[in-house]
Amino acid sequence: MRYGWILSALFIASNVSAIPNLKPLECELTETPQDHFLFYREQMVYHSEQFVIFQNFKGRVSTQVDVKTGELIRTTYIGEPFKPKYQILFGTCPNVSQTLQIWMLSEVPYDN
Repeated sequence: MRYGWILSALFIASNVSAIPNLKPLECELTETPQDHFLFYREQMVYHSEQFVIFQNFKGRVSTQVDVKTGELIRTTYIGEPFKPKYQILFGTCPNVSQTLQIWMLSEVPYDN
């Protein structure tokens, strides 16, 4: 009986470690290519065949990426307690559609 519990615990632990960490979408800025942004699946609020939209910092930062061209537009609203100001950055994201496909495939349930 004791060995049954041990085997069950090992089986559960091996399944938990088999869950892949999804690779983030990596983008770089046009004006300063050394500056990179990483976007994670959890930040994605919308996607279609043409666009994917990410939000973070409680909606103060929105990023739109064109799936077909890889062009990025990042808009930041810096407000209270600071003087309200917008910042807009442009960049590119290679492999957008491949990253999205991997993210979507990770949601497909497997048959047991």
